[in-house]
Amino acid sequence: MSDSKPFNTPISSGSSLFRHDGDTLPQPFLYCNIIGALQYLVHTQLELAFGFNRACHFMQSPTTTHWSAIKRILRYLRHTPHHGLLIRPLSSLDISAFSNSNWAGFPDDHRSTTGYCIFLGDNLISWNSKKQQVVTRSSTESEYRALTHVTAELIWLQSLLRELCISPLQPPTI
Repeated sequence: MSDSKPFNTPISSGSSLFRHDGDTLPQPFLYCNIIGALQYLVHTQLELAFGFNRACHFMQSPTTTHWSAIKRILRYLRHTPHHGLLIRPLSSLDISAFSNSNWAGFPDDHRSTTGYCIFLGDNLISWNSKKQQVVTRSSTESEYRALTHVTAELIWLQSLLRELCISPLQPPTI
């Protein structure tokens, strides 16, 4: 991949991966090995999380289309080695959180994806992106489920900070 064409994003904004897109790969173990190697990078390069999450859903029977999505992630990585998670000294102890969901984003089973990120000052300290466990009936319900997940994480973080004798200056903002 050293001479590959660069990409500015790890996954195309309009792309949707389906279970049966393309032909089945003759050697699926290579797909699984690359997924296994990429899981460590997702912890420091958060922009990979969504595309990586999508690619993981097809490990049982990857196809040529899924392989192309993985190759796009690898080409993105090859040309963005300077990206990563930056931790700065704390300027404040304010906690802020952001959440979102995409309603029925998985075309195979119509489930939504929930995502959130939580900041302590300017530093990102917690994040998550996962497929919701149930099919929601509306985008509003999907958003409420996303808010529920981030609220549970905020409550846990507040109790952790209290145990460490660190108290935020303001209540968390969502």
